[in-house]
Amino acid sequence: MSIFNKLFSKKAFMHYGVWFFSILHKIFIFPFKLLKILFRRLVLILKALKGLWFSIGPRWFRVLLIFVAISAVVYIKAVQFVSPNLTKENIYQVKYLNEGWDEKDRQNFYYTPQGTELLGLYYEWLINFELPLSRDLLTAESNMRGWGFVVDPGQHASPFNKGNLPVGMSRHIDPVSGKERLDLGCAMCHTGELHYKGTALRIDGGQSVQSISTAKRGEFITTLGITTFETLLNPFKWDRFATRLVGDDKQKRKALRKELWTFAGNLKRFMSTAGAPKLYPVEEGRGRTDAVGRIANVVFGYDLDKPENYHKADAPASYPFIWDIWRFDWVQYTGFTNQAMARNVGESLGVLAPIKLVDAEGKLLPAGEFGETVVDIEGMHCVETILRDLKPPKWPEDVLGKIDIQRATRGKDLFADQCAFCHGPHKSKTYDWPVASEKGQNPAKQINVNVEWDMAGDVVDKDGQYYRPDWRETIWAIPWISTDTIGTDPKLADNYMDNKYDASVILPGAPPVNAGDGLQVLLNRLVPTMYQRWDIKGKQIPDYDGLNVPFRIENKRAYKSRPLHGVWATAPFLHNGSVPSIYDLLSPHNVRPKTFYVGNREYDPEKLGYRTDNATGSFLHDTSIAGNHNTGHLFTNEDVPGRIGDLLSENQRLDILEYIKVMGNPDFSERLGGDPLNWDNYSKPITDTSGLQACVDVHARSSKDILSHIAEKKQGGQL
Repeated sequence: MSIFNKLFSKKAFMHYGVWFFSILHKIFIFPFKLLKILFRRLVLILKALKGLWFSIGPRWFRVLLIFVAISAVVYIKAVQFVSPNLTKENIYQVKYLNEGWDEKDRQNFYYTPQGTELLGLYYEWLINFELPLSRDLLTAESNMRGWGFVVDPGQHASPFNKGNLPVGMSRHIDPVSGKERLDLGCAMCHTGELHYKGTALRIDGGQSVQSISTAKRGEFITTLGITTFETLLNPFKWDRFATRLVGDDKQKRKALRKELWTFAGNLKRFMSTAGAPKLYPVEEGRGRTDAVGRIANVVFGYDLDKPENYHKADAPASYPFIWDIWRFDWVQYTGFTNQAMARNVGESLGVLAPIKLVDAEGKLLPAGEFGETVVDIEGMHCVETILRDLKPPKWPEDVLGKIDIQRATRGKDLFADQCAFCHGPHKSKTYDWPVASEKGQNPAKQINVNVEWDMAGDVVDKDGQYYRPDWRETIWAIPWISTDTIGTDPKLADNYMDNKYDASVILPGAPPVNAGDGLQVLLNRLVPTMYQRWDIKGKQIPDYDGLNVPFRIENKRAYKSRPLHGVWATAPFLHNGSVPSIYDLLSPHNVRPKTFYVGNREYDPEKLGYRTDNATGSFLHDTSIAGNHNTGHLFTNEDVPGRIGDLLSENQRLDILEYIKVMGNPDFSERLGGDPLNWDNYSKPITDTSGLQACVDVHARSSKDILSHIAEKKQGGQL
């Protein structure tokens, strides 16, 4: 037989088959044998472990061991869950950049109370609270700085700040208990810092980056709520807290627990009503809040006890910088109001100043009871007065780098050509504000007029029409720019115009009103009532109103532009903080960052903005979300909405940036060949002795130790 036939014979194929299947058997049987061996080993190990487990001790001990292990895992996870969301910062010194204030002025601004509260939180409670599941104090320097509050490195307590709290956290006396309540002042939101290589550049009147209104896990207000309930429920934490506050006195401890439960109930109620997260679907994050939306929800929903008045406040805005604000004719991002006192009282109500407006049945309280509040109009008058002396921050060449004068000079010309038309400042002669002199008159076409308040100012008669002459030497006339023209995110302006509130309990028969008109209806009745309680009368009234300006409201679907002295120190930009730097703002829309992180205070002196790295404590700003859009205010050659000027070259952008660093700074005017925006050439602030006296009086009322401190200063000739 041939070799071919032998290889492919039937017998050969049978042999091949047997050989092939024997190989397959060996391939498949090996894993099974290996698994069988491993299984036997595992059984032996488990038997050994079982023996070891039973050899540890009796059953009760073994159950206890399991319980401890599970508890440890749960505790670790719980600690991770309640850990504060803190930005890590290393600051070694503070440098103040604004001129116009001495240390006394600064302390007055930082710690003058305005009568706000945090749902009944006592000052001593806050400084003695511990972090959740920790013995570390909640208000430790590293924690408060990590949440974005302004704290000096190595800060110590002082007579104005005995609890050693951050800027803006002061105290006032609760008239019922006689104890000090936490007071959240103007400076908490309107004091900024730029950090650069370990130096904190303090920007008084600037923009803060704290997130006190953000109810997000790890943020300040959420952590405060968690630690409140843990203090009540954890016997060890409660014992430490109560001992620090009242010692071993059983009656005082019982009263303290009752008060703390009341505060916890206030927190719970507020978070299910005006503070409900569902009402604030666009995360505010660090350095932003929907101020007008929150004020409206608190005043017209919470204070008037009308749940139907709650609206979504989904247009967060950056805290505005406030130097030179006293020069403006109209204020707020939409420029809807003009008077300092009305603006500040409205703001204090939004920051939860307690006030009595209606009874248990929702009916307006009668005269004598209506408007009972701890809102401190002396404190507001004090702060408003000293703000007039505050100048914009000066660029610190020794920290952030030398100015290129040639580039800045070119930038000055570009600014005059491209930016001054909107940003001015547009100096104007002061106004004579028309006022109503008898019932039925409404010369300014307001939704509501208080004739007595209108006529309580410094009034002049011109041919039968009465006016309040503005006391300022000159004012800055702030132009409104419609949202269609400027092209920036319109939600804030739209919400202001479109959200309606029922204020008929205050003004019977009134139709639903927007936030501005609603505040006018309320404040026209409330502020004169407060003046009466405080015995503010005669010539004091136009002082307290602010420069003899009557309270007025304007309703426009627009944003106001504003002068830009010191704007380099107020990142991020646009009203909603949607552009991280001025360089990005001057760049085409398609290269502006679509997402970036906010919370890092480390400054970028090249682009003029904060660094936007993803770091702990940071909040992601997503410009694709309505309310967060970064559209508009565009320099482009394309005919698109929001175009305000021609496309700027790279060098032109850098030239404008260099000028903005020193715009108006008198130290550079001569080197720039003259600067038309030199702030030393603007009208001087009006001296208001009643406001300076209010600063002394408010602290004397607030605390006995402050009173003693002021007396000592007076005796030493320092005040």
